[in-house]
Amino acid sequence: MIPISDSPADGARGIFAVLVTYNPDPAKVASLAALLRSQVERVLVVDNGSANAAALAAACAALPAVTLLSLDSNTGIAHAQNAGVALARQQGARYIVYFDQDSTPPAGFVATLRRSFAALSAHAKVAATVPVFRHARDGFYYPLILLRRFGLRTKIVPDGTGGAPFVISMAISSGTFTSIAVLDDVGPMRDDFFIDYVDTEWCLRALARGYTFYAVPDASMLHAIGDHTMRFLRWRVPVHTAARRFYRIRNGFYMLRLAHVPLLLGLREVAFNCVHQVLMIATQRPRALQVRVFARAVLAGLGRFQGR
Repeated sequence: MIPISDSPADGARGIFAVLVTYNPDPAKVASLAALLRSQVERVLVVDNGSANAAALAAACAALPAVTLLSLDSNTGIAHAQNAGVALARQQGARYIVYFDQDSTPPAGFVATLRRSFAALSAHAKVAATVPVFRHARDGFYYPLILLRRFGLRTKIVPDGTGGAPFVISMAISSGTFTSIAVLDDVGPMRDDFFIDYVDTEWCLRALARGYTFYAVPDASMLHAIGDHTMRFLRWRVPVHTAARRFYRIRNGFYMLRLAHVPLLLGLREVAFNCVHQVLMIATQRPRALQVRVFARAVLAGLGRFQGR
């Protein structure tokens, strides 16, 4: 049983956690919300039209300083995050830390990110501090990306030994710690992206405005990208649902149209997404669905098809 307090932890005032859910296990969400409640002032659970919304509401109702915002339908993670931030702003938040429903932050996680954000902001224009991620099933650390000239990428692979924060260029949203002031300056997440590349596009927009992102090795969190991974030659390839593949391919084309996205990076994402989908067609069933998703996503990305 996780102890629950009615007052925020020391130094947590003004920090709101925005936790987005979709068809979650209510008990796991309640456990995560209680864990976060020990690290932040308030937890805002934004539910994206889940089928089990009533059970989720009952689970959250028993927790102090946890607010459930139930959306009528699945509007995508970007819209849900924006709705959570808007509510947090109304309630006096100064800082936001994002989480997914499958996030597993350890004790002291938010405080570590907050301290780094404050210290680094004394001499840099910091957009966010982010954790390093270890795969929840296989134990490896996900590489972090630093963009170089012309949008070329360098991968930085954490070794799990901690160390000083270091500069990166892009981060996934779960575990990201930022401020309301930064969000006001950079702007909200793009609702039209729905899910994939939402965090990438926001990071690139912040970089274009002169901000810097820092990874904090002392803040480590378990995470899993995709429903599972498969081995292809020397790479681990994430396997997503067909719907997720649609948004990833479509939004890759959308990214090419944005002035703040380096051209080489945009072209790389489109090319890799297409190669990835060919691999999905070859290995995932039903194959016809994978082909159909590929065709519709490309047409949507080129502006010849509208839909979700």
